[in-house]
Amino acid sequence: MSEKYFRGKIISINNDKKKATIEYVSNNKIKTIQAVIDEKQQEKYIQLKLIKKPHRFLVGDHVKFVIKKSSQQVFFADYVLYEYNNSLEVLIQKAKIENKFLGYVKKVDDDYFIKEIDSYLFFPLRISKYEMPPVVAESPKAVTFKMINIEKPEKIMAELYNHHYTEGFMVAIKQNKNEQIIEAAVKKITPYGIFIELLESKLESKITINESVAEKLTNRNIEVGSVLKVKITHLTSDRIVVEWME
Repeated sequence: MSEKYFRGKIISINNDKKKATIEYVSNNKIKTIQAVIDEKQQEKYIQLKLIKKPHRFLVGDHVKFVIKKSSQQVFFADYVLYEYNNSLEVLIQKAKIENKFLGYVKKVDDDYFIKEIDSYLFFPLRISKYEMPPVVAESPKAVTFKMINIEKPEKIMAELYNHHYTEGFMVAIKQNKNEQIIEAAVKKITPYGIFIELLESKLESKITINESVAEKLTNRNIEVGSVLKVKITHLTSDRIVVEWME
């Protein structure tokens, strides 16, 4: 590009409007300028081969940009390109030693974020499949969280230390711990698996079709609605693995 690049630092982000405020120095004066940081802008930069992959902007990001004027004669920052973020690097190094932070939960549309209490950096909050979303109060209370994906800064997310799982998942945890044989209803049968609903917990799982399962399907009249005896053999906050016991 032939336009002149300026350099500055993002000092605030409006996640609702997908806009950022950049602070920079021009003619020995500190100034601020607005920039749009939505997915459309990132795609434009990729198409122009200015960046290789999208960047999720954070407060503290040092960026370079071009100043342009809108049709309403308002100056704005365009071609905003990430360079580095010292605050993020400090948090990553801390996470490698003791991955425990305080922050505030914020909801934007249907997505949840956590704002780290000291740096004011925002991270998307990872909510597992069987976890209830946190309650966002008018008077926010600090929560404890850890950072995940720290080896890939552009994909860093937050995960709460204290999880509030659904009632059904708590039932499944107990069944797994006690090695219970439980009932499950067949919801769908495909060449790749038998999709079932665990009757007591109302959670879904899948029985992978291997040679043994294929033989059982051949020898028995199993169809949608059939009730099977299964046991939970592995359980995580995102996945339930079962074994057909009959």
